Amino acid sequence: SGSSLTERVPVTGREDEIDQLAVTFNQMLERIQTLVTGIKEMTDNIAHDLKSPITRIRGQAELTLLVSGSGSREEYEAMAASVIEECDRLIEMINTMLFISRTEAGVTQPELAEMDIAALVLDACRLFRAPAEEKGITLDGRGPERLALSGDIRLIQRLVGNLLDNGIKYTGENGRVDVTVRSSAGSRVEIEVRD
Repeated sequence: SGSSLTERVPVTGREDEIDQLAVTFNQMLERIQTLVTGIKEMTDNIAHDLKSPITRIRGQAELTLLVSGSGSREEYEAMAASVIEECDRLIEMINTMLFISRTEAGVTQPELAEMDIAALVLDACRLFRAPAEEKGITLDGRGPERLALSGDIRLIQRLVGNLLDNGIKYTGENGRVDVTVRSSAGSRVEIEVRD
């Protein structure tokens, strides 16, 4: 049925070529239904993620119109800087979505290389310390002096950046975000971000 992916071809139980075709058809429909459901969920997530920065950009633009002519140069510069920051966030989100879709499609292959994951995480903590302090949040990173890991440095940096950004974003004022990197059983590495 064109309007529903839940319909299936009846299987007679005779186990002839027609039944084999019906089973194959039903398996194909099941895969299509799973893919369509995944696409709908991803679209909902994208819409939700893009809505917040666009709302903030719109709010800044409206505020600029309200104070038009009565605001100081510093106020206008602060509003413009805020809009630019939100636009940068949107561009980064879009680039991330494109990168994920290319990776999942096999177009972009991860570039595996040896790295010091402890240094990477602690460097990220230093970078995120300023935005954390703006909210009155204490950001503390701990880990060994060196911890080797083989992986795609771009993906790991993005992962750590997203975790820290979310930790700061969803922690209340005067809160705390603790980041720990450690090795565990075998060659596993654990990165814990606790708010």
